[in-house]
Amino acid sequence: MAPGYKAGAFGHQRTGEQGRLRALEDLWDPFTEHYLRQAGVPTTARCLEVGAGSGSVARMLARICPSGDVTATDIDTRFFEELAAEERITVLCHDVTQDGFPADSFEVIHARMVLCHLADPAQVLAAMAEWLRPGGLLLVEDLDLGPADASPHPVMRQGLHVAERTLGVSQGSDLRLGRRLQALVTDGGFTLGGMGVQPVMIGDGGPADEFWRLSFAQLRDFQARNSSPLTGELDAALSMIDHPGFTDLGMHAVSVWGRKPVQPTG
Repeated sequence: MAPGYKAGAFGHQRTGEQGRLRALEDLWDPFTEHYLRQAGVPTTARCLEVGAGSGSVARMLARICPSGDVTATDIDTRFFEELAAEERITVLCHDVTQDGFPADSFEVIHARMVLCHLADPAQVLAAMAEWLRPGGLLLVEDLDLGPADASPHPVMRQGLHVAERTLGVSQGSDLRLGRRLQALVTDGGFTLGGMGVQPVMIGDGGPADEFWRLSFAQLRDFQARNSSPLTGELDAALSMIDHPGFTDLGMHAVSVWGRKPVQPTG
């Protein structure tokens, strides 16, 4: 069994992790805000942000819900503790696999790049269903690294596969969970509201470039500390990002939303 997220290559204590999380925000926040607004978040909603990372989505929810409130959680809150000083945002150190909330506590729950790092995402979705009020909105987002298999660039293909294996071994991550995300939501008892899939390019000068630069560098450092022979593949992929003429489809960003059914009365 993998030692878990805290001990893995992307644990919050790793040098550069805050920068990597902020690069992820630059990449993914436009998708998240688009789908939150498309799904229809009430302006008065009580919101839960699971795995708040560096805090941008908690701030986003506070903007979208000017008459609501936001609880921002993570197993390590060091990168968004300052949000506790803002009105209508509560910061809470919380392990979604072990800690709970009272039933029907929230009207909106969001989690991005959380389920892919968990040993039993279905169990966590079941817990979220308990915390959500009937009719409440769930939006979960994760990546699908499947496009790497068909990359025409052997160096990048190998680098992405090494990244996938490193995170799988070091912290139990499933970087293809996005492909199963819709089924997990519907099997969890939610009524499907919609699904969005965004292609994410590498090498086109977009925000994904910095995300992968920082990710490859952090994975390379983790491998070096563990005397791995695979650091060369990560170095090669890292240098490929800025190679003239290089572009590649690195992954899909998958967003799925649904609602907790309202039980009939009478």
